[in-house]
Amino acid sequence: MGKIIEVSKKISREDLDKELSKLTKKRKPIDLDKYAGKIDFGVDGLTYQLKIRDEWQ
Repeated sequence: MGKIIEVSKKISREDLDKELSKLTKKRKPIDLDKYAGKIDFGVDGLTYQLKIRDEWQ
């Protein structure tokens, strides 16, 4: 996502540098371990799929 900086003739070099330095700051990394893992549905996926397909016939 980008940020727009409006630059006019009245803006000082220091103010412009402050705004540009905000853009280049790195964010701390996201901990992906909380999103990773295996979900246990209690039913084997292949068995469930075959059961659902047989119901259509």
